[in-house]
Amino acid sequence: MDRSVHLMQGIKWLLAAALALALVIAASNRANADGTGTFEVGSYWQPPKYIGADYNTNANWANMAAAKIDMATAIRVPAGTNLDKAANETGIANSSANNVKLLVTDSSIYGHPVNSAAEIAALQAAVTPYAGDSRVKGINLKDEPMTHELLGYANAYKAIKALDPDLDVYVNLLPGIAGMNPYPGKLFYANSTAQGFGNYITPSAPIGQTITIPANVSYLDGVVFYIDSLQWASNETLTLKLWNSPAKTSLIGQGSIAGNGSGNAWEYYKYFMLGKTVTPGGTYYLELVHNGGGDNSVGWAIRSNTDTYAGGQAYENGAAKAYDFNFQLFTERTNGGTPFENYLDDWLQYSGADTLLYDNYPFRTTGDDAGYFDRMESVRGRGLANDVIYGAFLQSVEIPGAYRNTSLNEKRMNVYSYLTYGFKKLNWFTYWTPDAAGGETFQNAPVSASGGLQAGYAQIQTLNTEMRNLGGTLKDLVSVRVYHSGSSIPSKTIAVPDDFFVKPSDLSQPIIEGYFTNAAGRKYVMLTNRDYASARTLTFQFSPKPASLTEISKSTGLEVGVPGYNAATGALSITLNQGEGRLFALPAGFSPYANLAAEAAVSATSSYESTADDGWGVSKVHDDNRGSGTVNGVISSGWSSKNNLGANHTESITFDLGAAKTVGEVVLFPRGGGGAFYPVDFTIQVAANAGGPWTTVAAKTGQPQASTAQWIPFAPVTARYVKVEGTNLRLGSGQYRMQFAEVEIYAAPNLAKGATLSASSSVEDSSWGLAKANDHIRSGVPGSNGWSSSANLSANHTESVTLNLQATRSVTKVDLYPRNDNGNVGAGFPVDFTIQVAANAGGPWTTVVTQAGYAQPGGTVQSFSFAAQTARYVRIEGTSLRQIAAEAGTPYRMQFSEIEAYGGLGASIPLANAGFESPGISGFQYGPFTNGWTFAGTSGIQHNGSAFGAASAPEGAQTALIQNAGEFSQTVNFAAGTYAVTFKAAKRPTGGTQIFNVYYDAALIGTFSPTSTGFAAFTTNSFVATAGSHTIKFVGTVLGDTTDFVDDVQIN
Repeated sequence: MDRSVHLMQGIKWLLAAALALALVIAASNRANADGTGTFEVGSYWQPPKYIGADYNTNANWANMAAAKIDMATAIRVPAGTNLDKAANETGIANSSANNVKLLVTDSSIYGHPVNSAAEIAALQAAVTPYAGDSRVKGINLKDEPMTHELLGYANAYKAIKALDPDLDVYVNLLPGIAGMNPYPGKLFYANSTAQGFGNYITPSAPIGQTITIPANVSYLDGVVFYIDSLQWASNETLTLKLWNSPAKTSLIGQGSIAGNGSGNAWEYYKYFMLGKTVTPGGTYYLELVHNGGGDNSVGWAIRSNTDTYAGGQAYENGAAKAYDFNFQLFTERTNGGTPFENYLDDWLQYSGADTLLYDNYPFRTTGDDAGYFDRMESVRGRGLANDVIYGAFLQSVEIPGAYRNTSLNEKRMNVYSYLTYGFKKLNWFTYWTPDAAGGETFQNAPVSASGGLQAGYAQIQTLNTEMRNLGGTLKDLVSVRVYHSGSSIPSKTIAVPDDFFVKPSDLSQPIIEGYFTNAAGRKYVMLTNRDYASARTLTFQFSPKPASLTEISKSTGLEVGVPGYNAATGALSITLNQGEGRLFALPAGFSPYANLAAEAAVSATSSYESTADDGWGVSKVHDDNRGSGTVNGVISSGWSSKNNLGANHTESITFDLGAAKTVGEVVLFPRGGGGAFYPVDFTIQVAANAGGPWTTVAAKTGQPQASTAQWIPFAPVTARYVKVEGTNLRLGSGQYRMQFAEVEIYAAPNLAKGATLSASSSVEDSSWGLAKANDHIRSGVPGSNGWSSSANLSANHTESVTLNLQATRSVTKVDLYPRNDNGNVGAGFPVDFTIQVAANAGGPWTTVVTQAGYAQPGGTVQSFSFAAQTARYVRIEGTSLRQIAAEAGTPYRMQFSEIEAYGGLGASIPLANAGFESPGISGFQYGPFTNGWTFAGTSGIQHNGSAFGAASAPEGAQTALIQNAGEFSQTVNFAAGTYAVTFKAAKRPTGGTQIFNVYYDAALIGTFSPTSTGFAAFTTNSFVATAGSHTIKFVGTVLGDTTDFVDDVQIN
């Protein structure tokens, strides 16, 4: 469609929709944050028109093109002058001739928000000449709108885009809104067309407005009226009352505000907080009353003189009128971010803009801006959340007393820090030196006030060339992660996680790491020197190791080899100049995250989104933060449901892996503070398509409140979608929610995650311990270095660590993660060692791996594969140990940061009611009865808290009980093979000791006598089953007051 057709359609739209602009229209037709195919280098401050001369010459625009600038906007219009289409002609003609986009500034367009039909008509008249000129690429609408102005400029933005969708519309947002009274709620209706008239509010003359709540709104957070703040003194208070109707028979809520007499524009739009539940589709009455004080008069409260709102009408002192007040209605936000983040969200959601742009200049006269990276991350986060391109401004001019003259190195750091965060539109402020208008003096810009090229010109030309060449790749990338390293890192940034796939060997180096992916799934990483004073030569370690590594050349934009990369070790040695970043491409198909959830798109049936306020949101459930808390000012709590809090119900969270992948394990990390709201009953389901059909691969019932990671393995399947669905939620503080700090998904079950460990000796302190060898942390970090032996340190000797997998498994591989903390990489890894497996704790042991003279490894995983072994126990035995050179006395130790085991879960025979949760009872019940199991004699089931005093059930809330010679059994269908029965058992706190037998048909496969009142895991002897039906039976043998409890029975 050509521009002339767009123009005619747009004029029709403007005429038809003039009044509809009062209501905020949802965003549509946005550019995506990834795969947009656009990367742009721009400049702010085009050659001036009226300052000394018209500098919009071909030569000056040719210089801009030679500086590799794609776009220019902004020009000062001195008082008494006017910029219209004719005045802009030299800029339009010469920018077009040099292929530089000009976003024109017109005196009738710039700085003019629209709300009424008359304002729309004026905007139409001003924009139309540009919309019909193919040389014009965009319109300069507003630089740095304030919070109360967003709606009017959003209406103007939409009107221009409707007139000509091909026109870029420039709106640049503020870097902060401190003091501007940002609105805490989310706008859902605005009657901004009501203007031109007003009423005073006095103690004897309240005003009112009836409103209708839309069908999709059930909560009224607050209301804004447009009131003259200059006439509203600090000793005058207005109260907004929410009534059921103008008859005022029921007061629902109210909020009061005292004036301040301020002339600040945003003070005219004060927010009356109500915070009340309302009925969708219901009508209500807003009454604004003066409580006395001051001159007993506040006003005007702005209104129309005609009917501008179909959902209600205005009232004066209780009498209905044929006009409406200027008001805005707000509900609760879907994301409760910081006020700055809410400001960014509001602009995007009001306008439907396809670009998020802000300015922030870090190089102050008095030092560097401490909030530079904080604001950068806020813009990145909101750009990604709203799926739009995000951009910023680069500092290239000096303002004495405010901003210093930037060096090439400072400019370079400015550029590459933004690129590392995924910014795709970067504009220099300023290109041309502005005149000293408004009391500010500008100097040392790339181009002088008369068009002369200055030192900064060559600097930005060099950096623009690099950006353009990298932009050919960056334009199609989406930012996935950004991390920092250094002896200290900037506020509100996240340190490189210990298990991140690439990190500097020396974590004290001031580095920014940006991780990206493109639509095809290829991965990229940008490594940037945050230090603009010193170059850095350093080594980065990749784990896993890519088979190759290429770099995007800053000179050509092509992929080139990387001489400093060693594929055998995964080490990359490079030099980064001051402030420099380098972009590396990983091989197609390389996936650095074993955790499939890390890069998944996440959705939920409901979500409490408050990412900045208290760290909840869907983005926080796969952000590499397994706990809940605040680190360096960044809050991460996890994900929480928020629907239907007063009743038990179903909630789910779903992960789109982006493509069909093998899935065999889900790990659920409960929220901090003891694991509240971990679901009682839930399933893990998988599907090939978003709409299903869904297959349940794991089901859990009666789960206790968990405070540690919960490992849920299952037979690997191929799926794109993975859903955790809670069908029985936990009650806490009167609410039903489902919450997780983190969810991780893996291709193959790591059998070690569910294991218990024992060792020949062990250091047990705040950093080392047996439990830290399978705590999901592969790199040594403060508080979790892994496992270390502790005995006989002065001589070489034998040490071992053993994993009890809790059930018989098929084991095919063991991964050993060496120490990789600074100065101790590979330390403690044994020189000679074996890996052994066994079916029983006492053996016999089968050696599956033997290593002698093993070289001290680097910091990456050491993998050992072998033929499948059926085993429950895995032992790593070091027979010749390594001395720890960095430790006093150079002791002999065996040490691992993490141990993992892989293979299969083994054949599993499903049992009915394996956790004894049916029938549900409140105390206990003896047999005879059948509920999957057949109970006879003095056997039965008991519930947590029964008179038996049993410990809490390890699976669900009920267990079986065996007393005297009672018995229970179940007949199941076996496939031919070798099996064992696993279960958990405990003794009664009082009474004698029970001994019970377990049978496979008539064959005794184990005799057990639990000695602890706490539940422990037990496994029968293995047995060979023939195909067909066979019976598993538990039988008590000791008469009298002797009781044991059994739960979670499995056949593997």
